[in-house]
Amino acid sequence: MLREAFVTSKTNDGNTFNDIARSNGEDFWKILQGPIYSRLYNIDNTELNISKTDYGYIYNENKILGVARLRQVRVKPNSCKLHKEFAKRNFTQKCYAEYTIDKEDQDSFGNNSLNIFTSDAWNYTSVNQTKTSVYTGVVSEYGGGGYVQLFTRNANTTMEILRELERNSWINRGTRAIFFDVIVYNPNINLFCHIRLLAEYPSSGGAITSTSIRAVKLIRIFDKKYLFLFNLWNLINLITIILSFICILYEILNHFSTTKHLSELLKIENNYPNFDELFNLKINSDFYLGLTLAITWVKIFKYLNINKTMLLLNKTISSCLNEIFAFTSIFLIIFLAYTQLGWILFGRYLTEWRSFRTSIFALFRMILGDFNLYAMRNVGQIIGPLFLFSYIYFVYFVLLNMFLAIINETYSRIESDTTLKTYKIKKFSMNFYQLIPRKKSIDYETNLKTRGYTDDDIKKIINKYDKNKDGNLDEEEQKIMKHDLETGQLKLNQK
Repeated sequence: MLREAFVTSKTNDGNTFNDIARSNGEDFWKILQGPIYSRLYNIDNTELNISKTDYGYIYNENKILGVARLRQVRVKPNSCKLHKEFAKRNFTQKCYAEYTIDKEDQDSFGNNSLNIFTSDAWNYTSVNQTKTSVYTGVVSEYGGGGYVQLFTRNANTTMEILRELERNSWINRGTRAIFFDVIVYNPNINLFCHIRLLAEYPSSGGAITSTSIRAVKLIRIFDKKYLFLFNLWNLINLITIILSFICILYEILNHFSTTKHLSELLKIENNYPNFDELFNLKINSDFYLGLTLAITWVKIFKYLNINKTMLLLNKTISSCLNEIFAFTSIFLIIFLAYTQLGWILFGRYLTEWRSFRTSIFALFRMILGDFNLYAMRNVGQIIGPLFLFSYIYFVYFVLLNMFLAIINETYSRIESDTTLKTYKIKKFSMNFYQLIPRKKSIDYETNLKTRGYTDDDIKKIINKYDKNKDGNLDEEEQKIMKHDLETGQLKLNQK
């Protein structure tokens, strides 16, 4: 619902936030002054004579806490060096590099005499004042400081602020990222939500948009905080213990931080309420909790060794760890080589290859069959298909078959190992054999003893006729044994 309100809502010309593409900020201001402004101040409902008490609600259910905030991150002018050939031609236009922390601009800019509502937006605000953590976008990783402009609770004043920022070129060639942040709370489902819209302006030109909508439950009853400690089997190994204590620590920090800061943040009306600390604590807490539960599920394999098939699988994996490690080393060498090659060949043309990290994910997707051959062909008619087919050849036809050969050879060796017979148990289906109702049979052991058979002879006979290997002779097995005994007796009588 919130994504529809801020991200997919359209302007009069049919564009959304995701359609922002111009580096001069023209389409950004249209989105901000159009659907986003309408949602913040409930402009669509003012025509229905909605009372002013409904202002500050999104879809009448999500209360806006404080006011929204704009934050711009910039780079210094002349932060990159021109090539000497352009320097000879007196190329006077300033050079703005891609964003890094050391190239971030912290000087005031613009003409303050023209600013009536936005005098603070042209001066740098440090991270200690914004209390905002580092954020990784699509293009780069941005610090928490920047040039900040707060919205107001008055719709007309906010519109004047936006128009003044646009008129005085708040977004220009030095701009590298614009953050729009707003915090809302839905009392019906007891969820706080942080909406962040990011428009990045890379040094190559244009604009790249991304969104982050995080919802957490900060107010809750901690009645299950220590419940998992009573499940002692979860604390068998050291990793689970450490992760469990980390979960406890985060839950305590989350509880006290929420108790301490939430009431103060909810009182803020004319400033931006910064929930970054509370959101980060809760998200990290959920991450470690999920990791602990995942490891707990993996430990179930330890209890499946009672079955011969699972025992063989575990023994196979443990026996070929050295071979798997050697194979992994070979795989990483080839994989990283193709990662570097793909980044160099396609990085400047295709977004999925724009960095070394994204190139790694692109190669993993190629292993699963998710690739765009036509886009690679557009980069190079020969090098694109050659890169793809050679990668598939080495990964699928060479490395994958090497891995399967290691597993298959080790499994065959373990299965033929006679020492595993000591671990052999009955099949699962045989464990329930005694529960199957059947007719009572004669006491064959007593019968054999009356015929003069010793205990060792009886055991040998049972092993011979016990077809299902359950340690007992059922009626069918006893009939076969009786038939053989009677046949042997007739042959003796005939002799």
